Amino acid sequence: MKKTVLDINCDLGESFGAYQLGRDEEILGLITSANVACGFHAGDPHIMRKTVALAKKNGVRVGAHPGLPDLIGFGRRAMDISPTELKDMLTYQMSALRGFVEATGMKLQHVIQHGALTRMAEENEAIGKAIVDSILEVDPTLFYLTLEGSYLPEMAKKMGLRTVRVAFADRAYDQKKRLVSRNVPGSVIHDLDRVEERIEQLVTTGEIRTIEGENIPIEFDSMMLHGDHPEALRIAKTVSNTLKRLGVMVKPMSEFF
Repeated sequence: MKKTVLDINCDLGESFGAYQLGRDEEILGLITSANVACGFHAGDPHIMRKTVALAKKNGVRVGAHPGLPDLIGFGRRAMDISPTELKDMLTYQMSALRGFVEATGMKLQHVIQHGALTRMAEENEAIGKAIVDSILEVDPTLFYLTLEGSYLPEMAKKMGLRTVRVAFADRAYDQKKRLVSRNVPGSVIHDLDRVEERIEQLVTTGEIRTIEGENIPIEFDSMMLHGDHPEALRIAKTVSNTLKRLGVMVKPMSEFF
C-alpha cells in the first residue's frame, strides 16, 4: 500500500565547542523531527540549546539522540559497559535535553539511540532492555524509533512504549533487514539518484533493495537521515522533493500516531 503520510527525522546538533559539523539550520527547514545529540557522542550544552531553539523556529519536533561516551569515535565504537551503566548514561542524556526542550515551551517527542548502541542492543537483550527501561523512566509517553530486523520493536511495545519504525534513506540494508556495517563498501549511500530511487520504491511498494540485490518488505512511518553525511543537505532536499512529487504529506510523528 502506498504511503500517504510520513515523518522525516534527522540526526542534528552534533557540533561540539569550536568544531562545527553539519548544516543543521538548512536541514531543519526540510524535516519534521530532529534527533538531537545529548553531549556524549557529540554536541554540548550550548549546541543542545541552540539546536532546540532552531527546531522550534522551524516547527520541528525534538527527540533525544543519546549515545556512548565516545567523542573521538563519534559513538560508533562498541563499548564494554553493563546494562545498569548504560541505563544511567541514557537517563542522564535524555533528561538534560528534555530540560532544554521544556525551557522553550515544547515537549520532548521521541528517542532513538545513536551509533554502536543499536548493534550492541541487537546482540544483547539486556542492553536493549536497559535502553527501553531508561526511556520509560524519563517519560513513558515518548515515541521510541526502531528498526526492523531485531527483537527491539516488539520488546519495546510489550514493555509499554509507543514505537515508530524508521527507514534509512542513506544507509544500506542486508537480507536480515539490518544496517550494513559502515566498514563495508557501499554501506553509506552518497548517490542522489539512488536515494531518489530508494524513496520511490519504499513509498510505492513498501520494499527496499538490499546490498545483496534483493527486494524485501519493510515497515516504516518515518524516513531517517544523517546530519553528518557529506551530502546531508542535498540528500535531505532529495528526500523532501521526492516525497512531494509522490504526493506524500510530511508531518511530525506525534501528529499522526
